[in-house]
Amino acid sequence: MRVVIVGCGRIGVYVARSLAAAGHAVCVVDQEASSLARLGRSFPGRTVAGTGFDEEVLREADVSRADAVVVLTNVDATNFMVARAVVELFQVRNVTVRVNDPEFSSLYAELGLRTIDLPDLVLACVTDTLQSTEAGQGGGTRPGGR
Repeated sequence: MRVVIVGCGRIGVYVARSLAAAGHAVCVVDQEASSLARLGRSFPGRTVAGTGFDEEVLREADVSRADAVVVLTNVDATNFMVARAVVELFQVRNVTVRVNDPEFSSLYAELGLRTIDLPDLVLACVTDTLQSTEAGQGGGTRPGGR
C-alpha cells in the first residue's frame, strides 16, 4: 500500500521504517530536512521537505494516490490542518492522526478521522499497571509485550 506519513520525529521514523520493511511504499513529509535525515540513507521510501498542510507539498508527496495518510507531528494544530487538507483537498478517507491534547479529539471526530490518542494510551498503561500491582501481579510489562 502507498502510505504518506507527515511528521518525522521518533514515532514517525519508527512507523516509516516499519511500514517500509513490511513492503509498503512510504513517503515521509517533514518541514525540517534534518528530521528526514533521521530515516537514514538505507530508507527505501521517498521524503519531501516542506510544511505538511501546504497543498504543493502534499502534491509532491503524491497524497492523492495514497491508500493511507498518517499524521504524527507533536503539534495538534498542525495535525488538524494537515488532516483537514488531506481530507478536503485530496479526498483521502483513510487518515490516522496523532492526538497530543485530548481537547482536539472532538475536532478529529467531526472529520471522521481515526486517532492515536497518546494521553489515553498512557493513562490506559498506567491504569493497567496499577491494577496489576493491586492484584499482586507486578506490572512490569507494556502492551505489545515489550
